[in-house]
Amino acid sequence: MESFLFYGDYAKAIATDNLAQIIGNNSSILDEIQSAAVEECMSYLRQKYDVTEAFRAITMHDKSKTYQAGQTVYLDAPLYDQTKKYAIGVYAVSTGNVYKCKVAITDAELFNVGHWDLIGAQYAKYCAKYPNDLFDYQKQYTIGDAVFYNNKIYICVRSSSIMDHQSRLEVNISGFDNIINQFPETGKQWDNGTDYSVPTGTEITDATKWSLGDGRGQKLLQVCIDVALYHAHARISPKNIPDLRTSRYSGVAEDRISDKSHVIYPTYSALGWLQAASNGEITPDIPALQPKQGRRIRFGGNQKMINQY
Repeated sequence: MESFLFYGDYAKAIATDNLAQIIGNNSSILDEIQSAAVEECMSYLRQKYDVTEAFRAITMHDKSKTYQAGQTVYLDAPLYDQTKKYAIGVYAVSTGNVYKCKVAITDAELFNVGHWDLIGAQYAKYCAKYPNDLFDYQKQYTIGDAVFYNNKIYICVRSSSIMDHQSRLEVNISGFDNIINQFPETGKQWDNGTDYSVPTGTEITDATKWSLGDGRGQKLLQVCIDVALYHAHARISPKNIPDLRTSRYSGVAEDRISDKSHVIYPTYSALGWLQAASNGEITPDIPALQPKQGRRIRFGGNQKMINQY
């Protein structure tokens, strides 16, 4: 089951054996817990942030598939089996690393590193590179500029419009919002766009298409893991959840502020961080929602007048 989280994400937070014990070695239970944890995190953030982009599913790399720019994948393969034969190009895991067979193994043998190319560490993450900068409705563009938006590359054919002070007064928008752009999928500022994705057959080692590293927001990932582990423990014994998991999820009791209507959690906890991100108290590394096409965000008081006598 594809999810924002995967099994390899938990290594820094909990020992593999402990995690297996908590979920009873049942991967379907972990899938359900992860799905619930992701939905809980999204419920705090979807009003201000692009949760579709922020919570993209991570999948195991498969070069027979195409991938969208910005998508994160991880390396994995079946464990090497010394009783089996291997054809050139087949992947296998040995001693925590993923290898690609470079010499056909026609007779079963112990793992021979000379017959394999090292690809990378098991569960290593790679992110599909963006071909161009992402479109930003607040940025000034000139003819010929290229942007990436909704899986397409667009070329600017009409420069951004700049509103003068009097024009801003007439439409009552913020003085900082003086750049007018049309979204690439509408209007006449951009060409029709060219579809882009990482094509099938692309090796994970192709540095023009992939970069080693995790494209997911790391703090968001940590928070989501804390939420998932809390619920994993709650599944076993709701009244006997380890103090560490409770603290990471909702903070210690004396740090919570509560009244009749709601509870404010400390920001060091997962729920506290989600609350702070939702309320604008912190600025997380999460793509914000852009205004609806054809609209602008209004804020602040009246426009400052330029007095003339």
